[in-house]
Amino acid sequence: MPDYQIPSEVRYRIQTPNSSPRRIRVIALTDNDPEVASCRTYANVEFAMASGFAVLSQGSDTSAELDPEALNEWLGTPDTVVISGRDGDDARAIAIAARAYRMNGVTVSVVISPSDRKSNSTADMLRPYSTMMVLPTKAGYLGDLLSALGA
Repeated sequence: MPDYQIPSEVRYRIQTPNSSPRRIRVIALTDNDPEVASCRTYANVEFAMASGFAVLSQGSDTSAELDPEALNEWLGTPDTVVISGRDGDDARAIAIAARAYRMNGVTVSVVISPSDRKSNSTADMLRPYSTMMVLPTKAGYLGDLLSALGA
């Protein structure tokens, strides 16, 4: 028997972890993002490039103008989406995807790392569609976030 009193809140604690793993998708705004490249070792994470969606959405300003089957195939069925990029990256196409994810109730996190370009356009474009936006001051945050999500 312990020498201390057990708090009454103990009865509310979850005894077993969530049995279904999260489906996490990381979308890189650029094809050569070093932050994303360093995280490719996570086995339970799907990686995608924004350039793939840009080809799909070419000439469209909204998800309503896209082929629904092609859009659903590209979006997939993640629980959480993490969009990773740098200041000044072009996020116009992926903002359409982020909006579609949010309309479907998917958590959208955005990690915009600093770069030589001093522009907030990337963050400004994705901010309306993100559940959480992080503007870290140094590299490595994406890996920490994926670890915290249980990837």
